[in-house]
Amino acid sequence: MAEGPQVGWELVVEPLDVSDRGLMDEVIELGNVARPTLGHLPYAAYDAAADNRTLLVARANGVVVGYALYGLVRRRIRLTHLCVAPGARGQGVARSLMDGIRERHADYLGVRARCRRDYDLAPMWLRLGFEQQGERPGRGKDRADLTDWWLDYGHSDLYTGDTGSVLVRAAIDMNILRNWIETGRPGHEESLSLLADHLEDRLQLFRTPGLDAEIEMLNGPLRGQCLRKVQSLARAPRDPDRALEISAQLLADAVTRFPKYPETRQDEFDLQHVSTALAGGLNVFVTMDSNLSKALGPAAERQGMRVLRPADVVVRIDELERAEAYRPIDLQNSRYSRRLLASGEDQVVSSLANTTAGERPKNLITAARRLAVEGGERTVVFGPRNDLVAYYGLRQKGAVLEVETLRLTDGHIRETLTRQLLFDLRLIARERAANVLLLNSTHLQTSVRNAAIEDGFLAHEEFLAAFVIDAIGDAASIEHAVVRAAHAAGLARPRSLRPSMIATSAAELEQFWWPAKVTDAELTTYLVPIRQAFSSELLGIPVGLWRRDDDLGLSREHVYYRRPGKQKLESPARILWYISQGGNSVAQSAAIVACSQLDAVHIGPPDELHSRFQHLGVWNLATVTEAATHGQVQALRFTNTEIFGRDISLPRYRKLAEALGLSGAPPQSPKRIVSDLFAAIYHEGMAR
Repeated sequence: MAEGPQVGWELVVEPLDVSDRGLMDEVIELGNVARPTLGHLPYAAYDAAADNRTLLVARANGVVVGYALYGLVRRRIRLTHLCVAPGARGQGVARSLMDGIRERHADYLGVRARCRRDYDLAPMWLRLGFEQQGERPGRGKDRADLTDWWLDYGHSDLYTGDTGSVLVRAAIDMNILRNWIETGRPGHEESLSLLADHLEDRLQLFRTPGLDAEIEMLNGPLRGQCLRKVQSLARAPRDPDRALEISAQLLADAVTRFPKYPETRQDEFDLQHVSTALAGGLNVFVTMDSNLSKALGPAAERQGMRVLRPADVVVRIDELERAEAYRPIDLQNSRYSRRLLASGEDQVVSSLANTTAGERPKNLITAARRLAVEGGERTVVFGPRNDLVAYYGLRQKGAVLEVETLRLTDGHIRETLTRQLLFDLRLIARERAANVLLLNSTHLQTSVRNAAIEDGFLAHEEFLAAFVIDAIGDAASIEHAVVRAAHAAGLARPRSLRPSMIATSAAELEQFWWPAKVTDAELTTYLVPIRQAFSSELLGIPVGLWRRDDDLGLSREHVYYRRPGKQKLESPARILWYISQGGNSVAQSAAIVACSQLDAVHIGPPDELHSRFQHLGVWNLATVTEAATHGQVQALRFTNTEIFGRDISLPRYRKLAEALGLSGAPPQSPKRIVSDLFAAIYHEGMAR
């Protein structure tokens, strides 16, 4: 029934003057007519309310058409009677009376009312803005259930928390409420994530009038459980007129895609839920109903509210806290980019499911959602055409970084990208002080598994494990660090190390336990000069104005050509890169900027070496030929480049060298340096 005064009515609401006995008699007579639903009220109660000016009377053209009798208790208004004459119902009388109470007592917290449930007056209370707070047996002979109703005026009280840190203000629908209560429902665990303690100061959950209307339709124990559970939720601010306007807009959008919408009573509830949440200024609506999301989600998002699953709400909070992490960033300054998987994007990872190993796309999506609920981190990698090429999920437990999922698409760059991501995972582990990296082997692609084993991962029953030892020292200290890491992670003790290891053994160890550096091994370190123009493209430092070639940027392996000299470089070894002069793109002072592993040294004709390694270097054939001497050129193949967090300037390098009684002259060609000087440079370059 539409509310609003009839045409020609002049509705007046004002307190009853106790001296106006004629008007009092009319009010009492109206109360007697409604006694079957209002119950008996002594005449003295009417007089007392009039004395306190808490008896409002509504008159239309001088005739009493309704009244509201109430009391004032501890900043709360207790509504005793709300009575409207039968012939005047549906004309806005009740709303006018409630507005009159609010105008007179706007500083109170709200209005409390109690009504028998079997009177079926819930629709009226809901239209007036009341919300159910609970249900209890009455004191009458029949012990009929009474429903407690509350109309909130929106003031802060002792139970109102600090909302300054709240990032998401979200309404829930009935399926979320039931998931909290019924443990057997499929979405139970995911829905419970909304109640996690760590979200309390960032997520505020609300109930809407639509949710109260759905609860009203329930029967049996579930109804009472829902009423009790919903008490923990804040009440969404009400703006009925705005809600009607928004509802019309949402409906107009939905019917363009679903012409028969709304088809069910549930669709009507959904429309009411979302429109009242939007009108209340909420920025998220939580549901697991895919039909609701499809029908109302797009239009709601255009108005500033996201329709999300519980797992996506957790992600959305993280997005708002760490906005930068969800923006695409270039991967190794190539045309590839990566970012965290955003809320509502879970479906995109389905294309990477390893179906040949029996993995269903749906299961991969479920795993991604579960990881979000558990507070994990999900990263996606996109190719040059914004196509998804990789996904991995991480979670950390102490000093162990777990890679729950690592999936890559097929493509010519898959092998290169796999090796780069494995290296990036080691970098992430190092940054987060994790010294063990676990890779879940369930449904792992064969190519990824093989690349991981080549990179030093050891196979266990359900995972592959690698050590990430961020230490530099002699063999004994490195061994001690690995043993501690293995013990803490429950892994087998690794092999013992011997001092003065031969170069090949030390190089393999530094690869498998990267970024470990063994200082008492027979492993040479060279200080190699490189021009900035080549360093920018080859090492990615300094970052140039143009993106690097994709294959070159993503590869862990590179080649640097140089003129063969008197100094014969031997591999395996380490390289410290010294930028010898500036370039034309970004100013860079002479400094030691990075460390790499030297895997091989090749000497041969320029055309032959360029043909073999052109995908790993930045020189064209003409430049390679120019560097040749007597028809020969040298190619240094290196991997696993670490960019220093702190450049070692030439003056600083001199001081470090002189402190050890060595010359600090800048290198004009590759220069062998002693282990102590390497350790000093590396320590300072990687210092956090």
